[in-house]
Amino acid sequence: MKLNLLTIAILSLVAAGCYDESDPVAKLQTPTDKGYYPVSANTFVDLTNGGTISANRIYAPNVNLSFELQYWSVDPVQEINVYATVGAGAKTKIFSKPYSEIAAYSKLKSADTLVVAYKTPVVAAETTVKLDVEIVNQNTLSLTRPITIKAKP
Repeated sequence: MKLNLLTIAILSLVAAGCYDESDPVAKLQTPTDKGYYPVSANTFVDLTNGGTISANRIYAPNVNLSFELQYWSVDPVQEINVYATVGAGAKTKIFSKPYSEIAAYSKLKSADTLVVAYKTPVVAAETTVKLDVEIVNQNTLSLTRPITIKAKP
């Protein structure tokens, strides 16, 4: 019994010695000569209709969908932009706000969060709709998260 307790105590000390208290965000980013890029990697879930948003998901016209962007950066964020490209059409900016107007840090998620709403367009059968969600830092470095869906009449 004493041997088992001694083994557990030693293993506990070894495990505690391996604990790293460094900043996990810094590990996810690589500095450049301009600074750091923003980071975002959450799965986009349709908060309005349920389920994951994917390129295979088909939406009817005029359907509201919304999703949460989770993001963070070592360097200050300047703004968030959202662009839409419907079929072979032009890329159009549909949302743009400075960070100062939308800053919403979540302690639970350890990241800023932004819920983005979009209404699907009226289009021909199975038209591809691409949304580009862009996070721009004050240092001009940015990250773009693409979302692709299909819309149908």
